[in-house]
Amino acid sequence: MAYKSGFVALVGRPNVGKSTLLNALLGRKVAIATPKPQTTRNRIVGILHRPGAQVVLVDTPGVHRAEHKLGERMNKTARLSAKDADLIWHIIDLSRAPNQEDRWVANMSRESRVPVWLVMNKADLVESVKERWEPYRALMDYQNQFVVSAARETGLSVLVDETLSFMPEGDPYYPPDMVTDQSEDFYIAEVVREQVLELTREEIPYSVAVTVEERTARKPDLTYIRATIFVEREGQKGILIGEGGRMLKEIGRRARGELEAYYGHQVFLDLWVKTRERWRDQDAWLRRLGYEEPER
Repeated sequence: MAYKSGFVALVGRPNVGKSTLLNALLGRKVAIATPKPQTTRNRIVGILHRPGAQVVLVDTPGVHRAEHKLGERMNKTARLSAKDADLIWHIIDLSRAPNQEDRWVANMSRESRVPVWLVMNKADLVESVKERWEPYRALMDYQNQFVVSAARETGLSVLVDETLSFMPEGDPYYPPDMVTDQSEDFYIAEVVREQVLELTREEIPYSVAVTVEERTARKPDLTYIRATIFVEREGQKGILIGEGGRMLKEIGRRARGELEAYYGHQVFLDLWVKTRERWRDQDAWLRRLGYEEPER
């Protein structure tokens, strides 16, 4: 039997569980996931390996009404990822009714001229799935539909099996031991940003970016990491540091624990906070912080 391989774009409005679904399918964490909308800002690739097949899952930012250049780039990333895929999973949250963002995603998916499947997530949060899915099924003519719970990991095997069958014949795109294409520094920055999202409120989570300035193996069992957290206003900087540095210490403590599990040894995490006004609307700073303008 010929080898099968292809790309699947995970698209949807913010906070429908795209990243949680990606992690559940891969059996490991490659994308951060928080209750905050717009947690995912970049295209995140996860590679699913099966005998005779490889599925490249592309997690995308949630489609939303953009209020700055960063948001525009996030939406463009989702649109281009959908257009370049062999298959689109339009992921929705069954516990919430469709809104304008869901309609935008449906229109974007339709315009991509790529087959679209409706993946109805968070089934564990509703009593009657059928009552909830009807408004979503009316958004467009989906070629297939699935009910899943990424959090409970139910319904995933059927989704994967059907996707494997749908993939075109072709050689693998990635080596068999590769699970994601993201760099080590990108993952570190995302882990730190995840803790900021978890611990802060209001506008601060959306005004934060993280860069890794240094990563050095000081000893065989010790990695030193220096990272900078950027905010847009001095007031945000004060909140992020906290009284007596307590907030920054807690962010560091949580992130360090996850990074030590990742490395399997001790990590010295040195966090700094700097202010860069309106970085979300400045092309040069967006590039520096890892939010490149998507091609095309």
